[in-house]
Amino acid sequence: MVIFISKPSMQHTRTKQRGVILLTGLIFLVVLTLIVVSVMRTATLEERMAANVRNRQMALQASEAMLRDVKTIFTAAPFSPFDVSAFTAACTNGYCKNGSAPDWGDAGKTRTFANVASQLAGVSSQPSYYIEHIYNDPPRAGQKCPTVLFRITVRGVGQDSSEMFTQGTYRHLPPTFAKNLCG
Repeated sequence: MVIFISKPSMQHTRTKQRGVILLTGLIFLVVLTLIVVSVMRTATLEERMAANVRNRQMALQASEAMLRDVKTIFTAAPFSPFDVSAFTAACTNGYCKNGSAPDWGDAGKTRTFANVASQLAGVSSQPSYYIEHIYNDPPRAGQKCPTVLFRITVRGVGQDSSEMFTQGTYRHLPPTFAKNLCG
């Protein structure tokens, strides 16, 4: 016994196809493209955020390095012997009176590393600072020199010119005062 199975004709199958697969494929590609674009935008944003954090950290580390370096200058003039006249409202050479602050762009009114070997690599500009004379008791003849207070303000700069500021207060006991020796 022979059984014949009839196949539907090709012409009949073609008339039922209306491009549904093509339309489904295009919709799938559009959705896939939107997902890829969204992932790329997120990755780019995260990369920029990481770079900003890195630059801010570099600026902070630069300002902290400068703050540590500043403490080494308190053994030379105008600190030893202490000369209050070096601290002016014009912030000459980075020495300021209390309440006066220099323009950070003016190199004559701020200071940087005293030793060139201390300069930092990887920053757009070296950190700078100024020192404000905050307070001191007038020296009294025959007595130990009074303590003098200073505020040190440091500006650190990262690779992309991001800025971080660090402040510290330094208490200094000079062995002598200029023109007025303490006992």
